[in-house]
Amino acid sequence: MQVDIRDKVIVITGAAQGLGRTLALGLAAEGARIAVLARSEAKAAGTVDEIIAKVPGAPKPLGVVADVSDEDQVRAAAEAVDAHWGRVDALISNAGWMPPAGSMRVLDFELTDLHRIVDSNLIGCFLVTKHFAPVMIRGGGGRIIYVGSMAGTQSRPGGAPYSATKAGVHLLSNVVHQELADQGIRTVALAPGLTDTPGMRVAASEEHIARVSATYPGGRVGQPDDIVPFAAFLCSEAAEYLSGTLLGIRPITG
Repeated sequence: MQVDIRDKVIVITGAAQGLGRTLALGLAAEGARIAVLARSEAKAAGTVDEIIAKVPGAPKPLGVVADVSDEDQVRAAAEAVDAHWGRVDALISNAGWMPPAGSMRVLDFELTDLHRIVDSNLIGCFLVTKHFAPVMIRGGGGRIIYVGSMAGTQSRPGGAPYSATKAGVHLLSNVVHQELADQGIRTVALAPGLTDTPGMRVAASEEHIARVSATYPGGRVGQPDDIVPFAAFLCSEAAEYLSGTLLGIRPITG
């Protein structure tokens, strides 16, 4: 079996940093045409420039400004990608926000923070699906990869809002499969375990990171590069059979 994503048009939200940026670089290295979605022109350009500098020979990426919680911006982003390449083969819905660890207990949180996390993590997934899936359908189908989290299957005190949004993302993936599979749309929700990104370093205490690392093979948490091969497979024709499911990406620790 060969995983081939050469010349596939892959849209990645939240591609300015962390996992999104790593996915953009890694998939570009496999020959994909990457649409980099970020909240500002400067952030999108940063990833575009990094791909050009670090992945010689890769198809030229497209930078697009879009706040995924703003429907007008998401609609415009879908139109921009469609106008540029005429199709979308895969969408990786990665944008989101992770609050500091334990900061949102159910009796002690700010409503503005709750709105922010729901808008970024869940509503954004709905909006990119609403506006990019029709482009895929018009081209004969495509794949939507929703970046969830193992936190969507289990949580800790102070983590209910984040976990609730990620659980919602997991269910959204399944329902989109049920609604759009007959139109050629395949969906998978990825649920990484603790992964070393800038967001994780803000959200998780050093003690928690050390405790989890001790339970994982090699004594380390996941790295964004660990996720790239899974994303490449899911964006390829080799993953045609897989849809509507939740794929956990972490070691089994007991």
